[in-house]
Amino acid sequence: MWNYKIKKVSVFSVFKFTLLYGVIIGAVLGLIGGLFGSIGDARFFGLGVFGGLIFGIIYGVMLALISAFGTWIFNLISGVIDGIDIELEKKDE
Repeated sequence: MWNYKIKKVSVFSVFKFTLLYGVIIGAVLGLIGGLFGSIGDARFFGLGVFGGLIFGIIYGVMLALISAFGTWIFNLISGVIDGIDIELEKKDE
């Protein structure tokens, strides 16, 4: 078992990951909401499929910005409290 510390995380790396993840998840859920909201008289906030897709993209961008801010805060706090201890175990191949 190896003991390590997480002392710093790349803000841009977290931003890129959560942007892609958020846009994909948000777009899929927005499209589903737009499709099911368009059935009958009910509308997904009156926006339909296109509105659901736009909502999903906005969700992804907001998630990425909030995650990047959280990562930046982690890096600031990590300098004060000396990071997060983790324990790794080597996998037998």
